[in-house]
Amino acid sequence: MLAAEPRNAAALARLGDIERRRGDFAAALTFYRRLLAVAPDDASAAWAVAVLGGDRLPEAPPPVGRIAPFVRMTDFLPPASRDRLLRDVPAAGERFVPARIRVNGTMVLNREVREALVLDEPTTRDVGSWFLPKLRAVLPEVLWRLRVEDLDLDLGRIETKVAVYLEVAAVLNGGFGLAHRDDGVREKTRHPLVSCVYYFHRAPRPFVGGDLLLHDAGRAGGAGGAFSRIEPLCNSIVFFPSDCLHEITPVACGAEFEDGRFSINGWIHGPNSA
Repeated sequence: MLAAEPRNAAALARLGDIERRRGDFAAALTFYRRLLAVAPDDASAAWAVAVLGGDRLPEAPPPVGRIAPFVRMTDFLPPASRDRLLRDVPAAGERFVPARIRVNGTMVLNREVREALVLDEPTTRDVGSWFLPKLRAVLPEVLWRLRVEDLDLDLGRIETKVAVYLEVAAVLNGGFGLAHRDDGVREKTRHPLVSCVYYFHRAPRPFVGGDLLLHDAGRAGGAGGAFSRIEPLCNSIVFFPSDCLHEITPVACGAEFEDGRFSINGWIHGPNSA
C-alpha cells in the first residue's frame, strides 16, 4: 500500500508501530518523520518523533495514540565499572532472594506475577554507593527530556531534592514480569516519578528474551497491542515515567547463574514522596 500511496498517513503510522514492536527504533523514527511531513498537525506523530529522536517531549501530550516516553542511554558506565558489576554481582548468587510485589500495602511472593531474584539490601547499598553518583549526574537531562517538572531541579542540590531507591535483580530461565505500573507500588516510598533499568550481562549475551515492553497509553496491551520493545543491551540504561504500563518478556538461558539477565532497577522520587 505504501509503495502505491507513499503519503498514506495510516500506513505510515502502522509501519512505525510495527517497527517499535520489533525494537527497531531507527526504522520506526523514519516512518514517523514521514508521517509528520505528510500530516504536520498530527500530535501523536510529533510525540513519537520527539521520543525516538531523543528530543524533549512536546509540552502538550496527544489525547490519543501516545507512545510511552523513554530515554535510553548506551555505554552508560565506564568499562571498569561495568566489569566490576559483571564480576561481583553474579558471584553474590547466594545472597539473591525471590522478588516480592506489593499487594494491599504488604510485600508478598507471587510467582504468577513476577519471577525474579533480587540481591539482599546490604549488598545493594554497596553497589548503590558508587552507582548512584553516575545516575544522579544524568538526571537533569533525563527529567528535562521527559518534562518531569515536579522536581524543579537545582544542579547544586540534586541529592537533597531527589530520592533514588535501587534494586539489583537477576532474571533467570523462565523469569518474567507481567504488565504493571510502578507508581504507588514500591516498598519504601509510594509515588515514584521516574523508573529506570540498567542492564548488564555476559558477552556474548547468554539468554534470549527479557525485553522491556513499554505499552502505549490508551491502547490495548498484550499480543497485537501497541508498545515499544527495548532489548536489554549490556551497559545500557532506560528511563521512563513510573505510571507507564510495562512488562518483561520471559527469559530463556542456560543453567548457570551467570547466564541470567542482570539489572539495576531504580525508582526516582520527589522530596515529599517518602
